[in-house]
Amino acid sequence: MKLQALRLFLRIMELGSLGAAAQSLNMSQSAASRLLSGLEHGTGLRLFHRDRMRLVPTTEGTSFFAEVRRVLVAIDDLPRVAERVASGTRVRLRIVSMPRFAASLLAPAVADFHRHHPDVEVDVAIIHRRELELAVANQSFDLGIGALPLDNPGVEAQPLLSLPAVVVLPARHPLARRRSLSARDLAAETLIVLGPGTQLRHDVEAMFAAEGVAVRPKIVVDSLEFACRLVGQGAGVAIADSLTPAALGAGQLAMVPWRPRTLFHVGVLLPALMPPSRSAEQFLESLRRAARELGGRLAPA
Repeated sequence: MKLQALRLFLRIMELGSLGAAAQSLNMSQSAASRLLSGLEHGTGLRLFHRDRMRLVPTTEGTSFFAEVRRVLVAIDDLPRVAERVASGTRVRLRIVSMPRFAASLLAPAVADFHRHHPDVEVDVAIIHRRELELAVANQSFDLGIGALPLDNPGVEAQPLLSLPAVVVLPARHPLARRRSLSARDLAAETLIVLGPGTQLRHDVEAMFAAEGVAVRPKIVVDSLEFACRLVGQGAGVAIADSLTPAALGAGQLAMVPWRPRTLFHVGVLLPALMPPSRSAEQFLESLRRAARELGGRLAPA
C-alpha cells in the first residue's frame, strides 16, 4: 500500500473531488485516478461511488478515512517525536475529547494540569464519539472524554460527571418561563437534533419514546454548539446537557429542566490493555477537580 495513495485518498475526502486532490499533490488527474484505483484494488474496499463528475464516499470509505487520517497524522508527527527524543523531552500526554465536553470541562482541566506539570507536552484532539472510541481502543491516545454508556472491550470507561437533561430555548421564548418541559410540550416546536448514530440523538429518541412521542426533527446538525447557536438565532429548540448552552448563553439562551428527570453521563475513557501513565493519572486529578467545580456551578439552586 503506497503512502502517496493514502495521502491522495485523504485529500479527496477533504476537498471533495479527484481533480482538486490531484492538484494539491502536484500530480495529474490521470495519475491520481490510477493511484486511487490501485488503492481500492489493494485494500479490497470500494471507497467511493462514482456519480457523474463527483466521488461520493461509501460507508467503507468513511470508516477507512478515520483510520487513514490517524495513521498519516502519526507519520507526519514523527519529525517532532524525533526532536523531542533527541532533546531529552520524553513525557507526552495525548488527550481526546468529544466536542461538547471540550470548552467547559477539558479546557479548565488542561490549564490546571499545565500549571502543575509544565514540563509535560500535552496533545489534544477534538473528534466525534464514533472516532473517539476507536482512537482510545487502539491506544492512539492516553485517555479520552466521552458520553456514556460505552460498550467496547478495548476501552475502560470510568464515570466522571452526570448532568441533567435540559431543553434549550431562545431566552424570550414563551416556554422559557416554565419550571419543566416534556416531549409533549415540544410538539409544536421546531426541533434541532444531532445526526443519527450519535449518543445524544439516541438519548433524545429514548426520552421521547418513553412518553410515546416520535422525534420529528426539522433541523439536523453534527455539532451541539451549532445547534445551540441556531437556538440563539430563534431557529428552534434543542435538548442537551447544560454544558454547551451554559458556555454560550450570554442572555440569548434559556435552559428549562426536562421532566421526567433524565441524566446524561460523561466518562473518562482509557485503553483497556494499557495501564495509565503517571502523567495520565496526574491529569485525571485535574480532570476530576474540573468536573467537581463544573458540577457545583451547574447544580440547580
